[in-house]
Amino acid sequence: MTTKQAIEKAMTGNRNPMTFAEIAEAAIPLSNLRGATPKQVIYSVLYSENKRPDGLVIRVEAGTFKLNPRRRKAVA
Repeated sequence: MTTKQAIEKAMTGNRNPMTFAEIAEAAIPLSNLRGATPKQVIYSVLYSENKRPDGLVIRVEAGTFKLNPRRRKAVA
């Protein structure tokens, strides 16, 4: 499962915004991330997707994100 797919699956069904720590804790076991800095990779994906109008997430406040209702589906 890609990182974007893992983030989307971890956040699906949760109507409330999630903090970065909650997203990382739920998404890392679902993804194929390995190495010393998987949380940094998750944060980088969240940050870059927030910048896109059809990105995966929307930043609600500092360190808190929710799924973008206009998002594209994450594909492998």
